[in-house]
Amino acid sequence: MQVGFELYQKQTLKLSLTPELQQSIKILQYSTHELISFLNRQAYENPVLEISFKDPLASLSESSIRTPKINSLKRSSKSKSFNGDNDYNPINNYSINTETLESHLLEQLSLLSSLKAIERRILQFLIGNLNEYGFLELDVNWTASHFSVSIEEIENMIQVLQSLDPIGVGAKDLTDCLLIQLREHEDRNELAYKIVKKHLTDLAEKRYRKIAALYKVTIQEVQEAADFIRTLNPRPVSHFSNDLTHYIIPDVYVEKEKEGFLITVNDSCTPKLSISPSYKDHIALNPVNPAKDYIKGHINDAQLLLRGLEQRQMTLYKVAATIVDEQQEFFMKGITGLKPMTLKDISEKLQVHESTISRATSNKYIQTPHGLFKLRNFFTRGLNRVNSQATESTTTIKEKIKVLIADEDKIKPFSDQKLCQIFENEGMKISRRTIAKYREDLGIPGSSKRRRF
Repeated sequence: MQVGFELYQKQTLKLSLTPELQQSIKILQYSTHELISFLNRQAYENPVLEISFKDPLASLSESSIRTPKINSLKRSSKSKSFNGDNDYNPINNYSINTETLESHLLEQLSLLSSLKAIERRILQFLIGNLNEYGFLELDVNWTASHFSVSIEEIENMIQVLQSLDPIGVGAKDLTDCLLIQLREHEDRNELAYKIVKKHLTDLAEKRYRKIAALYKVTIQEVQEAADFIRTLNPRPVSHFSNDLTHYIIPDVYVEKEKEGFLITVNDSCTPKLSISPSYKDHIALNPVNPAKDYIKGHINDAQLLLRGLEQRQMTLYKVAATIVDEQQEFFMKGITGLKPMTLKDISEKLQVHESTISRATSNKYIQTPHGLFKLRNFFTRGLNRVNSQATESTTTIKEKIKVLIADEDKIKPFSDQKLCQIFENEGMKISRRTIAKYREDLGIPGSSKRRRF
């Protein structure tokens, strides 16, 4: 056996993703929000790109580019451009309250000029450890050790925190929260304070007679104390939110018309990109300019991006049009008309790979005559009917279960077995376990819990 290095040629076939294909794949799977961020980054990094925003409130206008009709389906573009001082940025239309509980408390903390540096740090630490209800679930001993201070100093800082607005923040639990509010209330009610401190469970279960006997007061006085306690806020931080409001922007609109459906690929919120003519003129007028190759490279990148955006819009339109074509019953009737459909069904219709359909429908929304839906919601499994090739979508079955339970006799509600029999009479054999699973998916309790006594 001869051992050594050897040089030889070998022919192989392999799939190679070009930069253009890689970018097209990336752009296709972006949601509208992600696409806006991506295009803004590209415009920032590429000097030859010019970016402008469109008006999402502009009236519907048909695009100059029209694809062939598919079962009376038409394509249009919902956009209108503005230039100069009238450039429109859709983000400016979003009114979001960004004040959180933490920012609200830190703002008050900045006004306490008498605090020492260590005290300010401790308070910032305590504010950062409040839970969603504004309660402070923190080990005082550990905190004192962490800051190398006494337990008494930590407790003093907790009291400072509890003095901030809203009253009740920084409490250990619900009882402590109510006690803090009672202490700060201008009308001090001693009986209410004692009830909250020791008899909150009795109060919840309305054991007024027991409380009246313990404190030798009348039931009427206990009732008045209970009414006073109900004026307190058990969730004083409920009007603060740590989550920003997220707006859903439909990627596709489907509107019913006499001759069919009008399909609109929504590009009203995505910025319009173009290549600055000044750079092209600069190359033409200065052919020996040392920056020529640099500018040409960025122009090529920009053209690549523009082709990728055009390909995204066309692919998204074709996928949406095919879905509408396949799910005509849904767009006519609603959820009950939804039929089973898979990614493979659409990919075979369009003669593209399933992964392309997956990317085109990922994180995309469609506005239909029956409401806003994820494009992925149209891909559902199905159950075969008895003695028939026809299938029923699981989404349709769930909707029928919802309707049946909504119309049932609440004194004698349908059991899962009874629902099975109803579906079997309609030609669908569904097991009781499947009915129970679908019912749980809909958040509907069992028949015993639905019964009204």
